Amino acid sequence: MPLITLVLAALLAPQASAGPAPAAPAKVVPMTVRVETDAKSAGTGEWAKELGAALAARKGEFRLVRPTEKADLVVRIESLGKAQDGTPVMNGVLVRGEAKRSFAYGYRDVKVQAEALARNLRKIADQMMTAGK
Repeated sequence: MPLITLVLAALLAPQASAGPAPAAPAKVVPMTVRVETDAKSAGTGEWAKELGAALAARKGEFRLVRPTEKADLVVRIESLGKAQDGTPVMNGVLVRGEAKRSFAYGYRDVKVQAEALARNLRKIADQMMTAGK
């Protein structure tokens, strides 16, 4: 009987020595984003439309800017071209604050690749901010 009492006492004893409860993870605030393109460049409008739709669908990570707002992240789609192997390539620039990062993105299907870029864009934007690049 004393063993059962000790076990129950140990189970029911308050866990005060365990320390404070761990803090809840910080809630991710959606980043405001704008997709820009040169209207004169052929094909970039389709990329801008598809990427904008893919970013808007990721409500927990991004929010498209309103006309009066300044964007946290700007994606500039500058041109479309071809790689040496004939793969279509989208050339662009990411702008976050003063930091700019050029990129070239090979693709086959604009919609599929726009969604893939949107999936990875928050991580890249956060890295740009912490690295100051």
